[in-house]
Amino acid sequence: MALPGLLLVPLAASAANAPARIVDCSGAAPWCFSPNPIRITVGSTVTWTNNTGPRHTATSDTGAWTTGNIAPGGTSAAVAFPTAGTFPYHCAIHPSMTGTVIVSAAAAPSSAPVRGLASGGGGPQLPIGAALLLLGVGLLAARGVRSNRPHGAGEGIDKVPHQ
Repeated sequence: MALPGLLLVPLAASAANAPARIVDCSGAAPWCFSPNPIRITVGSTVTWTNNTGPRHTATSDTGAWTTGNIAPGGTSAAVAFPTAGTFPYHCAIHPSMTGTVIVSAAAAPSSAPVRGLASGGGGPQLPIGAALLLLGVGLLAARGVRSNRPHGAGEGIDKVPHQ
């Protein structure tokens, strides 16, 4: 009977890995970070892939983190962002390359599941899994009632010969 409770548990938002690229760009600087800014939620990570010819880094302006050198075609190790805030960074080799990571607070999971109304406003809808579970229990109960009912005259009674 724990299954119906599991069907109503809300799904929690999870952190993810956000990919970023170092690309050739049009403008004054020959290379840039894309996307810029990178927008993620608390607990997410970012990796940078170098899609250009020379080596690059993604280095925090405060020195809090660095990817180290990223070779052409290479991808950095993941950098985790455990707190909300705005984090500017740059390429330590090419200081004109700058970017920003914006980390927002994760959405708090709801303490109670949200239930939709049935069409016509007739009340809450059951999740399909709960409806199938209830149907199965009802069928099993009906089968049990049928097998335990009294027998009719001569129905299903073994006749034992008298001695």
